[in-house]
Amino acid sequence: MLPTAALLLLAVSAVAKENATCDGPCGLRFRPSSQGDGQDTTIGAWPWMVSLQVFTSHNHRRYHACGGTLLNSHWLLTAAHCFVSKKKVYDWRLIFGASEIVYGNDKPAKPPQQERYVEKIVIHEKYVPSLEHNDIALMKITPPVPCGQFIGTGCLPQFRAGPPRIPQVCWVAGWGFLKEKVYRVTPTLQEARVNLIDLDLCNSTQWYNGRIRSTNVCAGYPEGKIDTCQRRASHVQRQRGKHLCGRGNHKLGGRLCPS
Repeated sequence: MLPTAALLLLAVSAVAKENATCDGPCGLRFRPSSQGDGQDTTIGAWPWMVSLQVFTSHNHRRYHACGGTLLNSHWLLTAAHCFVSKKKVYDWRLIFGASEIVYGNDKPAKPPQQERYVEKIVIHEKYVPSLEHNDIALMKITPPVPCGQFIGTGCLPQFRAGPPRIPQVCWVAGWGFLKEKVYRVTPTLQEARVNLIDLDLCNSTQWYNGRIRSTNVCAGYPEGKIDTCQRRASHVQRQRGKHLCGRGNHKLGGRLCPS
């Protein structure tokens, strides 16, 4: 008799193969997460993670710029600040099913990765770049991407009354920067556990002094360690003499991905 874990993996794989239209259950993962803080992932650990890559037509190269979450075959969710300087659909290429990426790649994606174009970019109508309010956007994928063994959809958090105020552990994942002031994208998808931090604490005078809204999620550790610090916002806040990303060394860049 097969162990329970093996049976579960077979069941998940079967669902994934039958779910070419991405209309099956969300949040199915095909590899377990590590237990460490700031670790390389294996392929299939975060099947809804998408690499949003800026495409340069003069040399046909792609450069990772942001992460996204696959919602279905047609749409993905990402951050509005990704499009401050690159607003046209032809500026972008989308890579699905990747754990390893090559910054500046000029070759087509190879299976199990899938490469797609962008049909439409929808930025939240109330996005305020200077304050990062409503920093959320959608991208329409063309042609639609199929789900499979290493590509699946993520689940949206059910925060109808705002982010939870009780302690919770979440995961962050992305191809961002591993250290502050070292603006080099990691080629391997990273993952780490972080704690959700109470918004009242985040908005205290010692922290963000009221800049965090009820539509934001504050996550990381009070002493620093790990968070989703990203270059552009960090630079904006340093100009104001503030620290957007808390304190300490920031080992993981990327975006919040509810599991």
